[in-house]
Amino acid sequence: MTAQHLTRQEIERLIPHREPMLLVDEVVAWESEKWIEALCHLSTKQELFAGHFPGNPVLPGMLNYEAIAQAAAIMVSLSRGYTSQTATYLFGGIENGKFYELVKPGQTMRIRAEKVRDKLGVFRFSGKSWVGDKLIAEATFTAKLILKK
Repeated sequence: MTAQHLTRQEIERLIPHREPMLLVDEVVAWESEKWIEALCHLSTKQELFAGHFPGNPVLPGMLNYEAIAQAAAIMVSLSRGYTSQTATYLFGGIENGKFYELVKPGQTMRIRAEKVRDKLGVFRFSGKSWVGDKLIAEATFTAKLILKK
C-alpha cells in the first residue's frame, strides 16, 4: 500500500508529539512497513531558533534526527493503524550519524526514513534529510514502540 499526502492535523492523530516538539509538517509519500518521505517547514518564528544561536540561528542537529525519527514513527502508525492515543515511540540509540550542512530558519527539510528491522517492538531505521538537493544529515537509529493499554 502506497499513500500520498498527509497534513499536520492528520499527523497529530498518528503520533503524540505536539508544539514545540512536533517537527513533521507533511507526509508526501509512504509505503506500508517500508519507507516514508516527509517535510519539515522551519519557520523563522519557531522559539528554538531564538536561543540556537542568537544572531546566527541554526537547527540543533539532534532535532534533525528527531524529525527523521518522527517520520519513521508516523510510517509505523500508518502501517499498523496506531494513533497518538495508542502508541508512543522512544529513541533507543543513534549510530553512524553525520551532519553535512546547517539548516536555517525559513528552509524546508525533506526527510526519508526506511525500516531496516523490526523485532519485538524495537525498530531499526535508516534516515536522511535534505534541503533542496543538499544532503544535510544521515543516521541509523533504533526506537522502541510502547503500546498504551
